[in-house]
Amino acid sequence: MQRYLIWKSGPGPLQVEFRRVGEAILRPSLQIVTPTGSDPLPRQDDCDVARFSLSDGDVERVLAARGGLRPPCLMLQCDAFLGLACDQRRWGWSIRVSREGEALPCYDLDGTALPLRRDGFTRAQLQRIPERSGMARSHQIIGLS
Repeated sequence: MQRYLIWKSGPGPLQVEFRRVGEAILRPSLQIVTPTGSDPLPRQDDCDVARFSLSDGDVERVLAARGGLRPPCLMLQCDAFLGLACDQRRWGWSIRVSREGEALPCYDLDGTALPLRRDGFTRAQLQRIPERSGMARSHQIIGLS
């Protein structure tokens, strides 16, 4: 799984959508991380999709000081829990960053465009919850340009 993704967003408000893949129960969180600290963004749940809204000011904070040693970014953290009826231990997610309903292009760290599904979500890469455990955790760093 690629840990660092870059979306070509430019200024203006954005929505980050997080879609569950697999049987596990997911608990995602998104925060703006800067050299001076971090600020969590409120989550809005809608079935298997969690949405996070970034205001114009939030996006500007992430875009600021891009050339610095530790540029601001978005940190997506996710905990996965096995439900009682889970037969498989696979879990993962897909992400879409959009503005006014239009999905924005995504790139990996070396500048290669990542293929997106028709609905604009990234392709999910499934992980496994370890044996003898009922939970797992992962993260992804999102940069804006």
